[in-house]
Amino acid sequence: MEKPPHNDTGTQILTTLVALAEEENSLTVKLVDLAKKRTTLADKRTVDADIRTTLAEERTQLARQQTTLSTKSTDLSKERTELSVKRTRFSEKRTAMAEERTGLANKRTDLAADRTELSSTRTDMAKERTDMAGSRTGLSSYRSILAKGRTELAFIRTGMAFIALGSGMIRYFGFGLWTVLDGGLIASGIIATLFGIKGYLVTMKYERRYSKKLVNHLTVSGS
Repeated sequence: MEKPPHNDTGTQILTTLVALAEEENSLTVKLVDLAKKRTTLADKRTVDADIRTTLAEERTQLARQQTTLSTKSTDLSKERTELSVKRTRFSEKRTAMAEERTGLANKRTDLAADRTELSSTRTDMAKERTDMAGSRTGLSSYRSILAKGRTELAFIRTGMAFIALGSGMIRYFGFGLWTVLDGGLIASGIIATLFGIKGYLVTMKYERRYSKKLVNHLTVSGS
């Protein structure tokens, strides 16, 4: 017995509706999966955003630290510049002190040279003074010899005067009581004359000897 045609059409529709419902369910499941994946991606993106925010904060902190370090580096550069300026000034002062020390050393060398020249001059003057002292000693001895000779000549002159006086009195008054006194005068004059002649001869010998020594000494001192 054949079924009516409208039943087949309804069945097909139901089958189609079921297929559509299944497809809708499948799509719903897929949408749910997609929503879950999107949620997961959103969570990941949120986590990434948090990580990125954390990294940005860390980068900001690093930038702040870098700024602080740059400030410190700038301060250190300024201090280094100031130290360089001070070092340059100290170097200039040291150079000036070295030049001054060199000048003082040159002055000291000049003073040492002058002192050496003065020492040489003083030595020469000491030698001249020694020579002059020797000459003065020789002249003193020579003067003493001449004074001794002059004294002995005075003895001779006095003796001859006594002889002349005694002879003149004897000749004028003749022989008498005063003849003894006149003879004493003549005898004293002869003794004084002989004593003076003897001493004068010895003195002349020393005078010639000292005269030669003095001439030689003066010749050596003059050369």
